Amino acid sequence: MNSPVSSPRIPPVLPSEADPAAARILRVRERKWGRAWNVTSTIANAPAVLAMMNHAWDSLGRSSLSVADRELIAMEMAVMNGCHYCVPAHRYIAHEEAQFDPETIKQLERVARGESLPDGTRLSTMQRLVRRLVATHGGLADDEFREFMAAGVAPQQMIETIAEIAHCTVTNFTNRLARTPLDPFLEKYR
Repeated sequence: MNSPVSSPRIPPVLPSEADPAAARILRVRERKWGRAWNVTSTIANAPAVLAMMNHAWDSLGRSSLSVADRELIAMEMAVMNGCHYCVPAHRYIAHEEAQFDPETIKQLERVARGESLPDGTRLSTMQRLVRRLVATHGGLADDEFREFMAAGVAPQQMIETIAEIAHCTVTNFTNRLARTPLDPFLEKYR
């Protein structure tokens, strides 16, 4: 997963080469995120999907999940899906953008290595939730549902977690299909 990826099968699209609607979204994302990301430019090869993801990114940013919850979900999915791009991307976000405390970074690094977090933290609960939602295709048993509720995960957050899983599936699968190249700023987080 962390080995270098051969040249892209589907190269990222530059805003100057994109259709007008996709070019606008690429500029919007660059402004919101402070830089261009190859994952976004690669998705721009499918303008309708880029538009869908643009709405998803904005909507998920307004969910009731914390930034740490969302990064845990993204990291868990990136590892689960073997995404060469998203693991370093979310390591970068954890270290450089999210302003997490050292313990949160330590837990996310464990997830990046494919480890299970020890019970007793919000992130370990969220990791278990992601794994169970994926394994059961959302079909949690009643006792599991009650356990997650008792651990402080509201039904709204369970649905938002499913939406994050969907968003991550699009980015992870696209990166693997396209062989999206790492952005230079992600190299040290490989």
